[in-house]
Amino acid sequence: MTVITMSRLEIDRMQVLRDVMARHITVQEAAQLLRLTRRHVFRPLKGFRQRGPTALVSSRRGKPSNRSYPPALRAEVLALIRVNYADFRPTLACEKLSERHGLHLGVETVRRWMLAEGL
Repeated sequence: MTVITMSRLEIDRMQVLRDVMARHITVQEAAQLLRLTRRHVFRPLKGFRQRGPTALVSSRRGKPSNRSYPPALRAEVLALIRVNYADFRPTLACEKLSERHGLHLGVETVRRWMLAEGL
């Protein structure tokens, strides 16, 4: 038996889809409850019929983002900031990383990394 971790939203969605399958409610009523169009109710319903509750849980859960930077890049950037730009704020540090080292990162990314490292 497999344990599936579901959010409250996913549990509610599962209960509505079970009611549709048991014909306790119509697809139109399910669409209103799920805040989807009638047409879009059939997508999760099809997956739920084929794979059960696992179809309602995102397959990306627990995996790193496709858009995240590699840990090696983060370590390199933070090492450069510690050595060369320890007294810089994130915006200036980001500009210098771009100018001098060819590392083009968002200011907000650099700010988050600096805060996490206490710089």
